[in-house]
Amino acid sequence: MPAGLLKALTAQGVTTPFPIQAATLPDSLAGRDLLGRGRTGSGKTLAFGLALLARTAGLRAKPKAPLALVLVPTRELAQ
Repeated sequence: MPAGLLKALTAQGVTTPFPIQAATLPDSLAGRDLLGRGRTGSGKTLAFGLALLARTAGLRAKPKAPLALVLVPTRELAQ
């Protein structure tokens, strides 16, 4: 995890990962495909979002070549 991202998380009081985050972050940071299921509030969004932020930190997308694609099931998560 990039130091800047860890610093921002710590500033928000996020210091210990939820189980789904601990289970998925090593593989997602390594670029592996994965699937995670869990109840509402289990930390899924942050688990996948952190890996996306870490893997694209400092990069810029090129025309017609996005860095990432995010699919979400609800409008609330998209916002």
